[in-house]
Amino acid sequence: MSEPHKLISALENHSAGLVEYMPQDTAKKQTDAPWKEFLFTLRDAYQYREPLTYTVDGLFSNPSLNIVFSNPGMLKSFLLGDCAVHVAGGTDWLGRKVKQAPVMWIDLDNGKRRTHERFEAIGRKAQVFVEAPFYYMSMKPFNAGKEKDISELLSIMLALGIKSLFVDNLGLISPGIDLNSDGMIPLMQNLRRLAEATGAAIVLIHHQRKGQAKRAGETLLGHTGIEAAVDLCLLVERDRDSNFIKIKSTKSRDIDVEPFAAEFCFTHKEGTNDLYEAWFEALEFQDTTSDKAIEKVILDIVTETPLINQKNLLTSAKSVLQASKNRIRLVVSSLEQKNRLKVKEAAHNAKLYLIE
Repeated sequence: MSEPHKLISALENHSAGLVEYMPQDTAKKQTDAPWKEFLFTLRDAYQYREPLTYTVDGLFSNPSLNIVFSNPGMLKSFLLGDCAVHVAGGTDWLGRKVKQAPVMWIDLDNGKRRTHERFEAIGRKAQVFVEAPFYYMSMKPFNAGKEKDISELLSIMLALGIKSLFVDNLGLISPGIDLNSDGMIPLMQNLRRLAEATGAAIVLIHHQRKGQAKRAGETLLGHTGIEAAVDLCLLVERDRDSNFIKIKSTKSRDIDVEPFAAEFCFTHKEGTNDLYEAWFEALEFQDTTSDKAIEKVILDIVTETPLINQKNLLTSAKSVLQASKNRIRLVVSSLEQKNRLKVKEAAHNAKLYLIE
């Protein structure tokens, strides 16, 4: 007898003598028809299920609803475009195994020419053949808040066997809906139902909230229902003066996602500004942005240079951290308050720092 059947048999024996209710089969038959396909019992829960599978190992599960977000210009569209092509081609991405399956990309942000150019350059470098099951739509109006549009997309995804859907971007598939309003909740529910109906990992590109937030998840632009609806949120950060990016999870339901990093690389077609090849190289992740990392750098500097003044401390810390001087100054003040940094007053009200 299989394990699920053993469990069900044991639980049935255990339930003997308990108060009798209407038999489950009878109860389900008497339930209104529209609810039947959504009504389950513990018998369903105890049935065997295949282990969770991932489109990209440790990131996007099937089915799932995910968001990758950042400020503008952080290369998130390029990053996910690279991911999408690798999934269609069945080749590892940034050191992660992928499960090859048909992929669809919806572009409402970059336009047809730029989208063609990007996928050509990414596909050429990844050596993904033209026969790969990769499909994309560009500038086709789509409103995820409308049942008609969702139904049409569902039909296309089922016909093509799509198991990964990338959308660029969330704001553009919700026209007429204030991102901060309750109107985003039914839209996100539509996308969840689409993922469930197709078994696909849906990845939405989105923007970051401006200003400082109290916690990581609040950096996601829009109504809190957006974050609540998804399984995974990934934040992309980039030093404006480089092509190095860092990706970290701000929410994950299924598995802890360790931060990772990559470098964007590209070449041009000879004599033009058009891309010839484009790709991302995996890098070792170095934390240079969190409060914990800033604290460590500050304490290391003060340990090596006792009685360093505030100006030199901030300058030295800024040279190795991807954080503003104001942010570093706030962490210094916090360390003072915690008595982890001692302060000695100098001439002209200057502060000198040491560790006792």
